[in-house]
Amino acid sequence: MHKIIISLITLAAAAPASAQVSFESLGVSALELKRSAAELAPLPTPAKPEKIKIGLLSKAERDEYVTRASVFRPESELKTAGIDFKAGPYPKMKYAPEELVTCNYVPMKDAYEGGKPNGMTRKFKCRDAKGKEFKVKYGEDNGELMTEVAASWIFTGAGVYTDRMYPVRLNCPDCPSDPFKSERDPGAWKQGQMAVIEDKLGERIEYAANSGIGFDETHLMRNRVEAEALAGLAMLFGNTDNKAENQAVACPKDEVALDGGRAVCRRPVAYLQDMGVSFGGRSIYHNRRMHFRKWKNEDVWDNPEACIMRLNVVRTSSIRKADRTGRDMHQIGEEARQLLVRRLSLLSRPQLVDIFNAARAPQRAPQHSAEEWADLFLKKVDTLRRPLGNKTPANFACPYGVVPPNSYVPPPDPFNQYN
Repeated sequence: MHKIIISLITLAAAAPASAQVSFESLGVSALELKRSAAELAPLPTPAKPEKIKIGLLSKAERDEYVTRASVFRPESELKTAGIDFKAGPYPKMKYAPEELVTCNYVPMKDAYEGGKPNGMTRKFKCRDAKGKEFKVKYGEDNGELMTEVAASWIFTGAGVYTDRMYPVRLNCPDCPSDPFKSERDPGAWKQGQMAVIEDKLGERIEYAANSGIGFDETHLMRNRVEAEALAGLAMLFGNTDNKAENQAVACPKDEVALDGGRAVCRRPVAYLQDMGVSFGGRSIYHNRRMHFRKWKNEDVWDNPEACIMRLNVVRTSSIRKADRTGRDMHQIGEEARQLLVRRLSLLSRPQLVDIFNAARAPQRAPQHSAEEWADLFLKKVDTLRRPLGNKTPANFACPYGVVPPNSYVPPPDPFNQYN
């Protein structure tokens, strides 16, 4: 109808004034004209819904979320065998592996409260052409870029909640050469250099900024099997830097909702937020990062018969001797061991090769191929499966199904053995 009226309006406008063409004479009523005008009017642009934020909570409120937190996605949601890790593990890849990404530098004073990011990892924030800010970790000699990608992609394949990590090349025309160190030379960034873009899983659930969750707090988790498995992952990967802010309780983006006008999380998750110190073995301070020989020589078990795992304990570790319930923090039960074996075994050797290639592990000195890294990973998983190696009996099981409170037994004092 409105197309006809447009034509009639055009004809009426083009007619000479003496003709005195009226809309009534053309058979168009005023009501029809009004309706058509409404149809032609541009529709108002819908306002973008304001993002719901949980914000900081009280310690008690945050602890309640910890009790309900999950570590693993339901197995029914997983399609690990169909993931092409050459293209990337996420259903919607924001950046392809090794994609050249261009962005503009966000000064530290604008990017971070206090003008400086936490931790010692070289990082900064960048803004793309659409105005979206994202975190960049950089440093071609920085092994954390490799460990973060490898761990994140393996966890994704195994259905473990994790942040998304994108290995890219970065162009930043106005970036300093080393932003984490100094901003004095804007524009000196080495264009196209290796970097990793971090995309957070969701909103953090915290009682203070960067409070995270230490392993000495995971005794609050109701799902004891998943809580033990979370610690087991940290120990298997050699993650010694497991202070509280390097683990997170968070709410996936699609699980934040309003309840009585207040933002709540329907399904909180707990996960390893920072796996920068992983895939290595003992060094003077932390474990090494992405160090083939060190990780190869690091034992999975401290006491395989008792299912007590090995991890170097350092100043920044929250996995220590016993938690507040007296449970041995290095010990896992049979259910957690079986869960880890089952989930990590979902990844095939070709997929692991693709993961370690994407993580650029072969570039890390001393250099080893992605195939060698994949085989070493599979060997670690097999050590979880057969704690005593070839001597593992077919009916082997850890002493506990789930490790109980007060299970920690102090080692004998070698200087007091005769008392």
